[in-house]
Amino acid sequence: MNDAMSNSMSNINTADYWDEIYSHEWQQGKVLAEDYNRDYGPIHDAIIALIPDGSRVLDIACGPGILCRKIKQRVANAQVMGVDFSQYTIEKNRELDHLLGVEYVCFDIGNSLSSIKREFDVITMCEILEHLDEPERVVADAMSLLRRGGRFILTCPHDNEIPDPEHVRPWGHDEIFHLLAPYSNTISFRHFPPPYFHVWIQAYLTKGE
Repeated sequence: MNDAMSNSMSNINTADYWDEIYSHEWQQGKVLAEDYNRDYGPIHDAIIALIPDGSRVLDIACGPGILCRKIKQRVANAQVMGVDFSQYTIEKNRELDHLLGVEYVCFDIGNSLSSIKREFDVITMCEILEHLDEPERVVADAMSLLRRGGRFILTCPHDNEIPDPEHVRPWGHDEIFHLLAPYSNTISFRHFPPPYFHVWIQAYLTKGE
C-alpha cells in the first residue's frame, strides 16, 4: 500500500467529521464567543496586514468564517470568498454573514479547488496544511487560482510539538520553504509563540512572474 493511500485511509479529517465538530461548536455558542479557540487573534491580525485594499481574497478551509469576517470588515473594498468541505458550517456562515457580503461555497478542498473559475489577488490557507494527505497538490491548485504578483499566505502549527489525531504530518520552516519555493524567489516567515497551544508559523510569498 502506498503512503498516500495509507494516509487517506487513516486521515480522520472527513466532511462528516468536521460537520460534527462544527455543529457542536455552533450549537454550543462557541463560534460567537469572545474566547473561541479558533479565533487566532494576533495571527489573524498579521494575515490581514498583508492584504491590500480592494483585494479579491480566497480563504481555503474557512471553517466558521472567523478570518473571512475580519477581512471583510477591516480591508476596504475587499471581495471575500470562503470555501470549506463542511456543508454545515458553510450554511451557518451564510446565515450569519448574509448582510456582510462574504461568499461561502462548499468544496472538497482536496479535489475540487481547480474547478473555481476565477482569479484572486490573495489566497490564504490557514490551519489546513497539517490536515492534508496531498498538500503539494492542494497548494498547486491554489496557486493556479492566484494571479501573477498575487499574495499567498499560509499559517500552521510549527513542528506539531503537541500530537493531534487530526494532523497528518508536522510542518517546520524547511518543509514549508520547499513546499512553496517553486512559486516565488522569496518566501517570508514569521513565528508566533504561545499563548496558543505551541509555536505557530506564518509563511507568505508574492507569486512569481
